[in-house]
Amino acid sequence: MRKMGAEELRQKAEELMQKAVELKTAIELKSPEEIRRATEHSVRGFRAVLFGEKAFRTDLVAFVACAAVACAMWYFGVVTCCECAVMVYTVFMALVAEIINTAIETTVDRISTEYNELSGRAKDIGSACVFVAFFGAGVAWFVILLGGAIEKGWFASALAFFRGGASS
Repeated sequence: MRKMGAEELRQKAEELMQKAVELKTAIELKSPEEIRRATEHSVRGFRAVLFGEKAFRTDLVAFVACAAVACAMWYFGVVTCCECAVMVYTVFMALVAEIINTAIETTVDRISTEYNELSGRAKDIGSACVFVAFFGAGVAWFVILLGGAIEKGWFASALAFFRGGASS
């Protein structure tokens, strides 16, 4: 290993100090005051969507109902705990999509209330986001429930019942 001269050593030390400053900047955390302000903004936004958007309230009721059904199915052993969590999470993400859709609609309305093709397209895309989220939740629920029914042999039992009932 070769020895470094004083100038090389000083340059290396400066490079390391610069990297340390960059790293400190990259992992700098918010202050408690910044976290408090961000929380206030989040609460204000949640209140705005809760009290100002009928669609969000409807979706919130659907979420609560679906979460209750999923938890009841877990309690009675129809689905596993993980399946229940996935079922609740998928409907929760549809709520998130509704909040994003509301933000898009509010922004578009803030820019102009006059009809504009691009504004209409932006609103339609936001609405499609909500639709896709709910459709995905429906697919997840269907796959989980169908898989559980097949795994537990419910279809075979039902088929045997109906075949036996038809021959009587």
